[in-house]
Amino acid sequence: HVDLAAAIREAGVNRFRPILLTSLTTFFGLVPLMLDGSFEAAFLVPMAVSLAFGVLFATFITLIYVPVLYRIAEDIFGWDPVAQGVQESREEPDRQESSWAPETTPRQA
Repeated sequence: HVDLAAAIREAGVNRFRPILLTSLTTFFGLVPLMLDGSFEAAFLVPMAVSLAFGVLFATFITLIYVPVLYRIAEDIFGWDPVAQGVQESREEPDRQESSWAPETTPRQA
């Protein structure tokens, strides 16, 4: 059984760098378009601004807000998604981990 706080901490450490680098490269890739003052770019500047700052906001949501919601759900409802996921995956021994294709059932007429 994995403690939820430890799982959140480990996931935050493992995912911090990839999420931050992806978000920052997207933001800084849009900066030249946001700073362009030409008439041709005038129609694209609002889109670039909203996209760039939307990416920064989504980064905050992903790195801070979602883990906090997991902790709140555990405190208020006693819900531990980590423990439930571990139990569910161990209860199904017939599933093969190497199979990536979805299971299909024949259609009945």
